[in-house]
Amino acid sequence: MPFLLLSLLLLAACGGGGGGEPATPQLPDGFPADFPIYEGATITAASRISAAQGDIYAIGMETTDTADAVRSFYEDRLAVAPWEVTNVVEISEENTVVVEFARAQGGGQGGTLAIKEEQTDGRKTVIAVSLPAPTGTAGPSPSPVP
Repeated sequence: MPFLLLSLLLLAACGGGGGGEPATPQLPDGFPADFPIYEGATITAASRISAAQGDIYAIGMETTDTADAVRSFYEDRLAVAPWEVTNVVEISEENTVVVEFARAQGGGQGGTLAIKEEQTDGRKTVIAVSLPAPTGTAGPSPSPVP
């Protein structure tokens, strides 16, 4: 199911366009401060989504760097504690690489990162991160019951 979320996020990140200069989204409250954000990437989407299995952080980014450079960055950074790369899947027909990762220390929190290079209006690489939010972190609070 995280792959479906990544696909939707990739579509949303690619859909840009339209008039005006939108504000750059900020990372959601509670997003892990130690998760590597690709240097020079623009955050195009960032939210905390409620799902049946628990809340999920969904982050979309874009850069003009190659997909190979982005992949190398994440494979290197997510191989260092507290993170670890658990699987890498290449989907050549979609020009996409999916990197699965987990927090090696302190809870095993795992997620998925998709990297897709596009050549539509010049080259851009879309990065989509799906990461479960830890339970008990800030999210929408229910109203108190009188």
